[in-house]
Amino acid sequence: MKLQTVVGWAVAGTAATAATMAPNADVYLPPKVTVVGQREQQLLCDHPIYCNGPLLNKIMLSGVFDKDKSFVDMPTRKPLKDVLAAFSSLPSNATKSQVASFVDENFYPAGYDVVEAELDDWTETPPFLNGVTDPVLRGYGMSVHNQWKKLARKHDPSRLCDGCVSSLLATNHTFIASGGAKSREFTYWDTYYINLGLLQSGLYKTARGVLGNLLGTIKLYGFVPTGGRVYFTDRSGLPLLALMIKDYYEATLDLSLVKEALPLLVKEHEFWDTYRSVNITYTPNSSLLNNRKRQNGPAVVTSKITTPGPDLFLTAGSTDAAVARPEQYLADTATSKIEPAAPDLFDTALKPGDFYAVTEAGTMPSVQYANSTTAEVGPSLFTTALRRRSLDIPTTNPFSSFTRDQLLVLGSVGVNDTIAVNINSILYQSEIAIAGFYELLHNNTHTKESLYFRDRARNRQKVMIDLTYNPETGLFADYHIHSGRQSNVWTINSHWSYWAFSDQLAPESAQQGLDSLRQLHAKFPGGLPNTYYNTSLLWDWPNVQTPMQHMAIRSASSIERLPQYRKRNGNGSVSASIAQSTLGSAFCNWYTTGGSISDVLNPYDNAPSNSSGVSFGSYAIGADGNIDTTTDASDPGNYAWTNGVVLWVFEQYKTQIQIPKCPNIKLNIVHHPTPTPSPTQPPPTSLPPTPTKCTPKYKCKHCKCRLRRRRPLKRSNSAY
Repeated sequence: MKLQTVVGWAVAGTAATAATMAPNADVYLPPKVTVVGQREQQLLCDHPIYCNGPLLNKIMLSGVFDKDKSFVDMPTRKPLKDVLAAFSSLPSNATKSQVASFVDENFYPAGYDVVEAELDDWTETPPFLNGVTDPVLRGYGMSVHNQWKKLARKHDPSRLCDGCVSSLLATNHTFIASGGAKSREFTYWDTYYINLGLLQSGLYKTARGVLGNLLGTIKLYGFVPTGGRVYFTDRSGLPLLALMIKDYYEATLDLSLVKEALPLLVKEHEFWDTYRSVNITYTPNSSLLNNRKRQNGPAVVTSKITTPGPDLFLTAGSTDAAVARPEQYLADTATSKIEPAAPDLFDTALKPGDFYAVTEAGTMPSVQYANSTTAEVGPSLFTTALRRRSLDIPTTNPFSSFTRDQLLVLGSVGVNDTIAVNINSILYQSEIAIAGFYELLHNNTHTKESLYFRDRARNRQKVMIDLTYNPETGLFADYHIHSGRQSNVWTINSHWSYWAFSDQLAPESAQQGLDSLRQLHAKFPGGLPNTYYNTSLLWDWPNVQTPMQHMAIRSASSIERLPQYRKRNGNGSVSASIAQSTLGSAFCNWYTTGGSISDVLNPYDNAPSNSSGVSFGSYAIGADGNIDTTTDASDPGNYAWTNGVVLWVFEQYKTQIQIPKCPNIKLNIVHHPTPTPSPTQPPPTSLPPTPTKCTPKYKCKHCKCRLRRRRPLKRSNSAY
């Protein structure tokens, strides 16, 4: 089992034991790299209300709001200069009630300038249902499709006065909210899966507008921010826009959007090159790529590679308070002041910009917990994602004895020291897509630009093979630059490379990647977790994220399409199996939270009466690896990306998906009586009636005639 060599210990509560998951192979040593020069620093967002400064600090630390994001999503009632003037007259020792009065007088409620939108291209006959005949599946698919109408939003600046300001980025088109309680803007990463779903629903105009909003942010900022708020304009998400444009073109053949998008995609790529990448040199080891062996030698590789997280700096007028993210201000401030519970484990040397760097890396998410040889515990979590330190990695969960507050303690930032598999795989895919767009616009011929991007992709892949690929296991792992080691802790993100370039791997290496996904799915049939760590935080076991399931499906499918692919032990399609479980997990939570289909599927017996069902953005699996369903629909999280993936599964696997089986849940399917056949009708039979005499049609197969020598019949595809 090749997976055993990269998993150091088992997560508490699973069936696996530390003994069965312990490493049984020597640690592979990739080349040691040297960083050449420094990358440019990115300017920190400096809006006087929504990014940093005394006003934000005073309001956030006053305790007026239970959730940090509430205030920074509130537009002003008065012009900016008047609001700042009113704040300057507020006493320095203002009480909580005085701060609350100031907020009420000068700000509208959060999301005041965001309104519901109509979908002009709405259809009651979405194309993904074509060919789906089962009434339960059709009803569920239609229920998911209908949720687009609930999530459609648009920016309405007419509700604000002249000179009033808002943190919302201006958009010209309808956008789809992510679905969470705090979701009042578009989110870059979520939009990839939303776009997938809109295309399956046949909402092509809406999808084009959603993509147009993202392209508009590149015109303004040079990249797509993490989300549609000004306080996100110093961070980005996974650079998936090129893949979105590719999906849109393949669904619509709309060449005009490709023409509009191409120069902006190049601009976004330049941003990642400038602010998120480093130049490195190294001497490669011997390794295999496409069965060609590269020998050790004096040849030195010089290349540019991407590490997650920005290097941010403050303007001269900014304060140290900018260390905290505006949307997590109080939490970050409190976290930065927590005293280390165990000095050997935690180090809280923070500097301005640390939280920004790690939140971007965390939302990738690049899960880099530990490297036992260098005692590093690194960024991984959606809300914190900063490096933790440990002197050793024991055979049990090293975080099990620590409280949640202790887990939130931040240490020296190491995100920019990590070459992440997932983000570089995505950039490889983007470079191939951009090259393809150039060729598409030039009659499918190579251009100087297309050759440049294909060369960049080829070099990126070469570096990934050299540094993040383990030829002994056939698997990938993130690479720590300063230690020169690969992470020895498994994460589902390491499989993204198989989606990106499985066709460039040796056949056995690709097969090992597929085998690892098959083993994971057998162990966790309810969904593949992001890590084996149980830290009680969102991006770790037992939590499962739908985007990671989509990536696993695509990775398995990419391998299964290879000419050399072979099914082992008679097992079926791994991608189809994960697709079925992804559909099932979404369906089961939808059903237990009130989902039903008129005259087809009655509500779950214990479902809440005030909900019509929702598919969660994140869900949990139990100790047996199956989904833990819930009847609580109060906070489903960012479920829009789950909807997108579900509709994509419908379209891609419509001939293979079945009604899901929900563990320990009875589906109240309405069974209609079967019509009784008329007595005058003959009973059905699987064979034609026996003819009364031999005819050429039956060739004596269904007739009683004498056997006699006949001329050989011509070959035919006939059943007879």
